[in-house]
Amino acid sequence: MKHLPGRPKTDRLDAVWLCKVAERQMLRPSFVPPPQIRVLRDLTRYRVDLVVAQGAEKNRVENLLEDAQIKLSVVASDIFGASGRAMMAALLAGERDPGRLARGRLAHWTFPFRSGPSSST
Repeated sequence: MKHLPGRPKTDRLDAVWLCKVAERQMLRPSFVPPPQIRVLRDLTRYRVDLVVAQGAEKNRVENLLEDAQIKLSVVASDIFGASGRAMMAALLAGERDPGRLARGRLAHWTFPFRSGPSSST
């Protein structure tokens, strides 16, 4: 409902006006999409929710790694790509040598950390 200058606007006056319009059958029926379109819209909304949740979980994992002083995003542009996931799997398996963690496409990187027993602290 738009407010018109010079007329008071209250919920009660709006309800009276809507009743008069409905009595005169001047209201157009609202659009209700067919069931197939409603299902498609529901699935689309659900997918959007899942994509948002996936992004939140990825951020949570990256923050968890950074809290543990593991900065994978310096070495891999996408820590959830093939190389980043391989490095995380190796970390979970107990591997701590940066040279061995960077197998495959990331093997050409030089790491500023030392590898060996003294770097595990």
